[in-house]
Amino acid sequence: MKSLFKKLVVFVLTFEAILALKKHNPFIIGVTGNLGKTSTKDAIYAVMKEKYNVRKSQKSFNSVFGVPLTILNENSGWNNPLKWLWIIVRGLFVPFERDYPQYLVLEIGADRVGDIRDICKWLKPDITVVTQFGEVPVHIEFFKDKDAVIEEKGHLVEALKENGLFIYNADDIDTQKLLSKTHARKKSFAIKENADAKAFDIRSYGNIDGVEADILINEEKVHVVLPEVVGKSPVYCALPALLVAQELNIPFDVACAGLRDGEKPKGRMRLLKGVNNSVIIDDTYNASPKATEHGLQTLGTLTGNRKIAVIGDMMELGKHTRDEHYKIGVVAGGICHKLICVGLRARAITEGAMDAKMLDENILECDSSMEAGKELIKMIKEGDVIYFKGSQSMRMERAVKMVLVDHHKQHEFLVRQEREWSKK
Repeated sequence: MKSLFKKLVVFVLTFEAILALKKHNPFIIGVTGNLGKTSTKDAIYAVMKEKYNVRKSQKSFNSVFGVPLTILNENSGWNNPLKWLWIIVRGLFVPFERDYPQYLVLEIGADRVGDIRDICKWLKPDITVVTQFGEVPVHIEFFKDKDAVIEEKGHLVEALKENGLFIYNADDIDTQKLLSKTHARKKSFAIKENADAKAFDIRSYGNIDGVEADILINEEKVHVVLPEVVGKSPVYCALPALLVAQELNIPFDVACAGLRDGEKPKGRMRLLKGVNNSVIIDDTYNASPKATEHGLQTLGTLTGNRKIAVIGDMMELGKHTRDEHYKIGVVAGGICHKLICVGLRARAITEGAMDAKMLDENILECDSSMEAGKELIKMIKEGDVIYFKGSQSMRMERAVKMVLVDHHKQHEFLVRQEREWSKK
């Protein structure tokens, strides 16, 4: 999309979104951070949908485009000017809708300096949730340093309404830096530290069928079961959702049922069945060093015949690119029986794994996800547990598709299956 046309579309969509908010005055929950935004947004929606008329950001609609589109209940027009024109026309009628949602759960992200600041000039949340940051945050390539990323996310905290609520991760020291950004009420969640909502005894259940945990919320014990996902990340997403439920007077049994039965996020620690009775951990939505390390560590806790990791390039790391890929290799080398590295940047993963004493014969380098999938088919044995990870542009879901048991349901299970993505 040409730059001038893009700016014009953003301006008009934002204007229409402002009109819709002024007219309907919905309760707004804004979710930001560097890791786990989409899954946290989905978890909050899951606990609310049975009691309230609520709308959430679709997929990862978290940009200057995505936030207005969610408010207007529209999808992207991609690169089609006529589609964008029709979206704009429909947006004019949104302020006059009779059944507009009472609640909006909006994911709000930043690729560059000023993205969230500009959104917060007109968007004022009732609740702001900040998930967590990585040692080297994703998208840091376009920021001066990590503090600049944190500062940008902090605009959503500053934008809180006076009687609002700030929900933050007490395990994450960077998130706590934002506490001074607001005088609003504050509630915390954690797995390691003491918090208003703290999870403990996190464990997989069944034959790697999901994860469950006990959660203590203001001295009340709650048991959460999360099918088809694995690791601590889904629990980190469930914790702020339960705090939102508490704030909005949603009974915990209703909230926990919503988390259990809600739609599972695609490409985010998702458990799938692979060929030869293998288990797939599909974490292919995107990649950052901290999330990739967590996925590998989760792989290391699971039982299975062999542990295999298929890891693609992690993008937008700037000057940290080589070091962070190398560190991932060191972690993988201590956990995996087999390692497939995909992409030019991932060559440093190979170096790290070999320095961690992983044998060269157990490491394979591929140029693309499709090549990795072909090689993986040759090596999978019964009971193998396979972890997939990589940045969006690496399209690691293509490798998952090749070893998925039910190829006819990839649209149901995998990310980026829309027609527009098939052209990329």
